[in-house]
Amino acid sequence: MSSYRKRKSKINSVDGKNTKPGSYTNEEDALIIKLYDQYMGETNKWKIIAVKLYRGHKSIRERYVNHLDPTIDRSDFTNEEKNEINNLQNNPEYFRKWAEIAKRISVNRKQGRRTELQVKNYWNSKERSQKRKNKRSYERIHNIMNVNHIVN
Repeated sequence: MSSYRKRKSKINSVDGKNTKPGSYTNEEDALIIKLYDQYMGETNKWKIIAVKLYRGHKSIRERYVNHLDPTIDRSDFTNEEKNEINNLQNNPEYFRKWAEIAKRISVNRKQGRRTELQVKNYWNSKERSQKRKNKRSYERIHNIMNVNHIVN
């Protein structure tokens, strides 16, 4: 067995037992929420929950923080939030620091907080759409100018 495989199986174990791979079920999500409420004050709550679910503590924390937390605002970004994300992304200090940007735009919100995943997905979607738009513009100009005719 390669050292990578050994390392990987060691990382994905809880108390010597292998963890479950794959997507979370609705039952697991409900159990995570219940156990989070039960162990809220504990410093190592994610590890305690991980042992009970046979999942990695980092995976459980990420699942709760980005998907299950009731304080997450799932509505569309406002224009002010979009502008702030754009401004922060253009600032070298915050470039691709999704968690920092999410904290900044969540500070004075009344509806709930934004997750780093929401911010990252918004930005990457915007970038992808901008690239498509630029590509279409290039192709349109290329066809109008009939570059092949000019070159030949």
